[in-house]
This record gives sequence, C-alpha cells and structure tokens, in this order.
Amino acid sequence: MVPRHYLALTVAVIAISWASILILLSGAQPIAVAFWRTALASLVLLPLALMERDRGGHGVDGRDLMLMTISGAALATHFMTWIQSLYLTTVASSVTLVSTYPVFTLVMGRLIGERPRVRATVGTLTAFLGIVIISAPAFYISTKALLGDLLALAGALSGAVYFLIGRAVRIRVSLAMYTVPVYGVAAIITLITGLILNVRFWPYPPMTWAYIAALVAGPMLLGHTLLNYSLKYSRAITVTTSTLGEPVGSTLLAWLILHQVPTPLTLLGMAVTLTGIYLVVSEEGSAAG
Repeated sequence: MVPRHYLALTVAVIAISWASILILLSGAQPIAVAFWRTALASLVLLPLALMERDRGGHGVDGRDLMLMTISGAALATHFMTWIQSLYLTTVASSVTLVSTYPVFTLVMGRLIGERPRVRATVGTLTAFLGIVIISAPAFYISTKALLGDLLALAGALSGAVYFLIGRAVRIRVSLAMYTVPVYGVAAIITLITGLILNVRFWPYPPMTWAYIAALVAGPMLLGHTLLNYSLKYSRAITVTTSTLGEPVGSTLLAWLILHQVPTPLTLLGMAVTLTGIYLVVSEEGSAAG
C-alpha cells in the first residue's frame, strides 16, 4: 500500500503545476497575488489551528516560533520573487529555475556538515549547466528575461530555506499550528512590501478574484499545505524533489492555455537541469537506504 504522504506529494505536485497559469490569468500585480495567496490560506486554516490548540495539541515554543517567522519570511521572498519572474520570462524557464530547490537544499545541507558524494556533485554541476543553457540566451535576447530568470533562482533559494525549516519544525509541530503562522508572517511581509511599493491590492474584476480563489484552493491549500504535511514524514530533499513534476506540468499547461511554445534550447535546458537534480536525489536516496 502506498504511504499517505506519497499520495499527498502526488496531489501537491499536480496542484502546484497550475500555479503559474492561474497567476498569469489573474492579471493581478505580483505582490498582491503573493499577499492574497498567503493571507487567505492562513485564514482558511486558522479554525483548524484553534481547534488543535483547544484540544491541547503540540505547543509551539520560542525556538519554533522564531524558526516559523524565518520560514514565513522565506516564503514571502519565494513568492514575491518567483511570481514577479513569471511576468518577465517564460513559464518554462521560470518554473524550471525555481524548481532547483533540491540543489540549494543539498548545498545548505553540506554547510551543516554533510559530506557530498561524487554522484551528488556531478548532479549539482549538471543542474547548473541546465540553468546556464536556459538563462544564457537572455543575455542576448532581453535583460527583462534575464532578470526574470535571476528572480526565479532567488525564489528557489528562498524556497529551499522555507522547506528546510519546515522539515525541522514539522517533526514537532502539527500541520495547522505550523502553516497558519508561516503563511500569516508571509502575508504580513508581502503586505508591508506592497504598501511601500504602492502595489494595488484592491479592487480587481470578478474574474481576477476567481483565479486568486482557485490559486488559494489548489496550489496553496492542496499544494503547499500537503508539501508541509509530507515534511513530517520525509526529508526536505525528498519533498523538494517531488516538485520536479511542476516544470513539466506547467510548461504543458502554458503551451495549451497561454500558447507559450518552449524553444528547443529551453527544452534542452529543462532536460539537463532535471537530469542533474535526479542524480542528486538518487544519490541521496541510495545514501539513505
């Protein structure tokens, strides 16, 4: 029988594959999307957190609260940089680059004393070769596209921090007691950032709100929340690797819905990047076994 957290990862990947499409269809400003996505998700999950607290569920100590605050800041950075990148480069490039979480997760793990093996090192170098293949043409095509690629990479780095902290905290803290503060902190940070930058949070036409609601229900509640659920049972490297299905799904959806046809070079870069990350993860899996 397939473990529940593996099924959760499968549903999560399908859900997050729709994120880039719904964001672009909404037409809302990137930071506004990041705010409503996290704010509404935290409000939806708040009753669950209150019920868990009333039942005497796992408490949150000062250390966990500090870590969740950092995680929320990382999530806010992840969403603000990545969502902005979607408006500057293609969905295929943006989603592939932001999905390099496992490489950054692996590198951060090495910083705390884990020794790299040959396959992981080769995989990391291969993944970054794919990034170069995807991003290099932007130097000649458009500084706008290059900026989008760099923002997507920033989203990957901040996303790796978010997942690593989630793995550390979720072992001790329940799902709702973790996600509500993290999503709430992310919402506050994006709101403050948006107010400073004079972002328009309101009003938007009804269809924009429909797309934002779909974004919250699917990629956020079914996507990110199920990823956070899985962090209790799987390592961060495993959970971040599960997101490798997102570039494939998002690219196909962008092709069908947004008519963004990926260039041969982009497809090559995607293949090289995903191959590199597969090498990293397969090495981690064999080491864990």
